[in-house]
Amino acid sequence: MGAYAQELQLRVDDIVAPTFSLRGIVARLTLATPATLEISIDQAKFQAQEWRKLTLHCPQARIENDEIACRQGVLDSGEKIALSFHYWPKKQQLELLLQPASGERWQAQLHWRKDKMTASLDVKQGKIMRLNGWLPAQDIRFSQGVVDLSGKLDWDKAALSRFDVSATLGNVAFSDAAGTRASEKLGATLRLQGGRADAWRWNASADWREGEVYWQPFYFAPGTRSLSAQGWLTEQQAIVDQAQLVWNGIGTARFNGVWDRAAGRIDQLQLSGNGLALDGAYRTFLLPIAPAGMLRNLRLSGTADANVNLKQGQVNEASLAIHQGAVQQDEKQLSINGINANLAWQQNQARDNRISVSGGKLGKLEIGPFKVKASVAADRMALDPLRIPILDGALSVDAVEARREAEGWKWTLSAAVQPISMLRLSQALQLPTMHGTLSAIIPQVRYAQQSLQVDGALLFKVFDGTVVVKDLAASDLFGPTPHVYGNIDMRNLDLDLLTQTFSFGSMQGRLDVTVSDLELFGWKPVRFDAKVASSAGDYPRKISQRAVENITALGGGGGAAAIQRSFLRFFEQFGYKRIGLSCRLSRGVCEMGGIAEAPSGYVIVQGGGIPALTVIGYNRRVDWDELLARIQRATQGGKPIVK
Repeated sequence: MGAYAQELQLRVDDIVAPTFSLRGIVARLTLATPATLEISIDQAKFQAQEWRKLTLHCPQARIENDEIACRQGVLDSGEKIALSFHYWPKKQQLELLLQPASGERWQAQLHWRKDKMTASLDVKQGKIMRLNGWLPAQDIRFSQGVVDLSGKLDWDKAALSRFDVSATLGNVAFSDAAGTRASEKLGATLRLQGGRADAWRWNASADWREGEVYWQPFYFAPGTRSLSAQGWLTEQQAIVDQAQLVWNGIGTARFNGVWDRAAGRIDQLQLSGNGLALDGAYRTFLLPIAPAGMLRNLRLSGTADANVNLKQGQVNEASLAIHQGAVQQDEKQLSINGINANLAWQQNQARDNRISVSGGKLGKLEIGPFKVKASVAADRMALDPLRIPILDGALSVDAVEARREAEGWKWTLSAAVQPISMLRLSQALQLPTMHGTLSAIIPQVRYAQQSLQVDGALLFKVFDGTVVVKDLAASDLFGPTPHVYGNIDMRNLDLDLLTQTFSFGSMQGRLDVTVSDLELFGWKPVRFDAKVASSAGDYPRKISQRAVENITALGGGGGAAAIQRSFLRFFEQFGYKRIGLSCRLSRGVCEMGGIAEAPSGYVIVQGGGIPALTVIGYNRRVDWDELLARIQRATQGGKPIVK
């Protein structure tokens, strides 16, 4: 102590404890009326929090046997904060009041005696940013908001202990450094109560009234949500006896479970919900984690009952019942209505699943009612034969199987298209009128990791001919840029049916089309080698003047103008011997060819009969987009432009 009679001084180099430390402590007490107290600390640490050059100035201090007090004090920690405290040694009681700003109060009381303690904390309009220094370095940081808090703890080493904490948050905003978690204008009320005998018994509630939260990848829009729960806490486990979550726009979920504190995992969890809104649940919890493609552009309706059971950190059993559900893709490529389903999954047992659908649309194709029955296990799935009505025909699906392997799920199926009227199909798709029927046989198809491969060939019957698709494979099929490969072989297509469909001009005969090394990227062709030629055989071969004009336009020749200048203009139809045209597409350019070479060009139509006409093309290299434009003008009935 100092030598002056009017001033007492105390210096302490260090005070160190497991949770805190103080260094460079100097206390000066001036004995006057009133007494003054000055305390300075070079460095103070409490767990991860650190302060330097702390000072406390008490202009009205009271130092007596039964009371030590500081009235109208100021604590300077870089920010000056009004402070008052009272300490009664005999009563073993402490009161502390901090008033950092106008209207802001942090008040604490502590009363202890031997093995008992009572503590309380009351906060009015506390700035929540003051908590930032107490949070882990990698955690969120508050940027605005206030908290009103009331808390009380009664602790007894030998008997029952209790605590009760309630808080109201207003206009809270927070974020983290990476921008993966943030909130704006958050308003909520929280309460936690509990007591201890052999273990802690607790109950909690939370009401989120205002504001929005982003917690990557989830975004929670403003809305009302509330949670209530109760349970036990032991040294080994955290137990939730019962809990209820009410989510505006989705519904109510109930759950109970056990958390293994030592292993850091869920030992048991039972979750259930009845009458949950499908669209709200999809947009809130599934859409943010859905892969790119069709699954990200859905609108749902209907309700669901859900149950999930977890044991030792893994899903053991789950079920989902859908009532009057519907799915629609935003671009209207898919809609399914009247969905009623009972779906179930179990870890060690196959379960039956049933789905019924009242109808829908695939693109513009109407789909009739159908039912699905499947056996589902943890590592496999098998579908019963399925028939989906489409217009006046149907898609029959057989032998659908899926197995989970090391690299993921692998699917296989085979199917067939039962005859569909081409007239109804073209009307539904708003295409030029077609005649005949469409049918198909689809052999085994394999799908894994967004890659599809067909074993064998797809067989279609259309325009009274056959279409065979071989070596079909695809990757990223449901992604933004699907990649498709294959070879197409068309035989004996009826030219009369084909040209009736499009405004191309009349042609009689049969046609073969071969497309080799076809490659599509984003459903647009980037490479192929295509050949169109007359089919072998004896059949009538006629071509109208209109068709000649359009064929000439495709080849870039001057045949149409020549017809108009000659006596051939008096004929509506001409005979021909052969027709042939080829295009090898590479890097956006089509290398054109015909059935034979000609001076400065190539033969597209070889004349035959009376009157006979030969059509020659002259453009060897044609921009693919330009060729598409020519085909569009020809098939839509526009006047061909010959260049």
